Amino acid sequence: MISLNKLLRISIFLNVLVAIIFFGCNKEPEKQKYVARVNDSYLTEEELGELDSLFQDRASRSEIIKRWVDKELLYQEAISTGITDDDKFNRIINNSRRELASSMLLNKHLEDNLKKPNDVELQGFYDQHKNEFKTEENIYVFNSASFKNENSAIRFRTKLVEANWEDVIENYVEDKSMISYRSGAALSEAEIYPIQMLNLIKELNPGEVSIVLEENFDKYSVIHLIQSFRKGAIQPLDLIEDEVIARFVSEKREEIIDKYLEELYSNNEIEIKEK
Repeated sequence: MISLNKLLRISIFLNVLVAIIFFGCNKEPEKQKYVARVNDSYLTEEELGELDSLFQDRASRSEIIKRWVDKELLYQEAISTGITDDDKFNRIINNSRRELASSMLLNKHLEDNLKKPNDVELQGFYDQHKNEFKTEENIYVFNSASFKNENSAIRFRTKLVEANWEDVIENYVEDKSMISYRSGAALSEAEIYPIQMLNLIKELNPGEVSIVLEENFDKYSVIHLIQSFRKGAIQPLDLIEDEVIARFVSEKREEIIDKYLEELYSNNEIEIKEK
């Protein structure tokens, strides 16, 4: 929920760290099924499920179990060689515990205090920062539909000229002659291809429907331009709502963290000695 992807990455990192440091410490589980064992350390079905959620490469069950076995073998060997009694190892563990505890505390505080903005908050934030949402390129907002043959595209275009996009496309969703469609696409010039489509869009006025574009021998497209924004224009909120929400959440996140740290500073004794 934070800068939401960022919080997810932090959470995954924390879980992985906990798993690497501690998942080799399970003794024989009471009345639980285990799926793997290395000497006196056991991996249960529940723990296997937790490990599965950590791997973004969607590893198979057997691969996850093998990774656990590999790690456990190395961990137990490290214990037997005395690495876990080494001062450097324990300093790293202590520092990791501090980092882990601090991150978990911040995550919990943010989860309790950071909320998605309501419509009023979002509009206010957008109005305050709208000059920061100017387009860096020409942007075109349009609907488009592609068909297997020219006749189908022509019939679609004829209906579109006489009615609105939503009504027409609704009747074509199940039409097997239609290859694909997109509604309200907001793309820069660099994102529009083939070049024939970009050139055609540039010639349209907002609200206008294009002629049938032959992209290749078995793909015919019709474009309905909704609106366009020249480089440097301020984009409307409804077009960039996700981006504005992400900015709002990111800034609010930093505000909450700063305020929380200020409270901690004021409630604790702190001394920093100069050299």
